[in-house]
Amino acid sequence: MSETTVSPVLGQLLTALAAAPATAAKFRSWTGEGSNEPLSAEEVAAAAPAGMLKQLAELAQVSEAEAAASLAVEIPALLDAIPAETIEAFRAAAKIAALTPEEEAAAEQIAAEARTLAAALPQSGSWLGSGPNESLTEEQVVQALGEDKIAEAAAARGQDRAEVIAELTRTLPAFIDAISPYAWVDVDVLRFVLAQDDVNVTSV
Repeated sequence: MSETTVSPVLGQLLTALAAAPATAAKFRSWTGEGSNEPLSAEEVAAAAPAGMLKQLAELAQVSEAEAAASLAVEIPALLDAIPAETIEAFRAAAKIAALTPEEEAAAEQIAAEARTLAAALPQSGSWLGSGPNESLTEEQVVQALGEDKIAEAAAARGQDRAEVIAELTRTLPAFIDAISPYAWVDVDVLRFVLAQDDVNVTSV
């Protein structure tokens, strides 16, 4: 698993797409309910921070036009796939409490926990980047997290042990897949997600 990060940050592109008059309504369709409005490669190129497409193209060994076209497909699906409850479930397991969108350290900590979990689970290669996600077993979740962390998550969420394990078995593959659009866990995607008003990240 690569520790590479993208600079300028992917979050800057997402913020630009959210603010631009041509894409603001589309952005709301990706983060809300209903069908996702399509994003064009031209809109990606217009909103991308200087140098971002060039760097992504070099990393993926494709042209800048191909990188823009790929982002146009991936960004709506990425934002549509990260519900608040998934973040909350993961955070409870990771023992992250009293999280606020402004805390840079929170995103770094979640990313570190995600990398640690992915390294411990053989299916994680299918979650990074594109392609179908291989499922987890409850036994693997227990082995990867440990009984102490599961007990703390259960207490924080007011659930019993079995409920927490079942929820994490379901949500962890989708969560790690959503924050690794370029085959590595991208902390900038997390920073952006945690800054959204409709994501509740303050209670565990």
